Amino acid sequence: MKTNEEIQREAQRMVMAGRRYGEEHRGVVGEVVPLPRVLVQLPDVQVTRKAEVAAPGSETRLVNRHRHIEAAFEDDALIFRLMERETEPANATVATRTGDPVEVMVSRSGFDLLHAGYEMVEEDRLFERLAPYSERIEERDARDPVDEHEVAEVEAVLETHLLPPSDRLRMKADIVEFLEGRLEAGVFIAHAIDRQCAREGQRQSRTQRHEHKLTINEP
Repeated sequence: MKTNEEIQREAQRMVMAGRRYGEEHRGVVGEVVPLPRVLVQLPDVQVTRKAEVAAPGSETRLVNRHRHIEAAFEDDALIFRLMERETEPANATVATRTGDPVEVMVSRSGFDLLHAGYEMVEEDRLFERLAPYSERIEERDARDPVDEHEVAEVEAVLETHLLPPSDRLRMKADIVEFLEGRLEAGVFIAHAIDRQCAREGQRQSRTQRHEHKLTINEP
């Protein structure tokens, strides 16, 4: 997951590209609505779509989730839209099916939209990677201690090595609670994303102060 500072810098570049798009079509809007322009293509992620309850013939399947941010006009005003679509991976028996893009979020703030997009991508990635651990939790005996090797595996998934020492300790405590079934997966993932986003803002600094001692009327 990118940090807030990285997303802020990328959002500034995205907003500048959006403004160029707006300037190109200034004076035309109202007569002919210009096509939206894709500004940022977010990372694709593959997720498992569970079978719908009470849906005959439905089954669990993998889908690719694609997201992008585009600039568009709404009521003659420049806006940014977060769009999402899903495709099914092609295989020997089933042709790839492409879903229509769906509008997920609209904003005039490039940072808010970009942050939300990266957060959704990371949520999907972590839910998918942590699914096997969630399944084991249901089978775990509450009296059994958490396996340290399993804790280390989850730390690798969350990339806790990027965090400052204090946050690594807090994250490890969350991991233990998650594996013991005392912390819901959604809350656990939200904590992990928040810490990764904020990690550059937590820096230790060392200052050195020089003091002078003044004396009066001493030989």
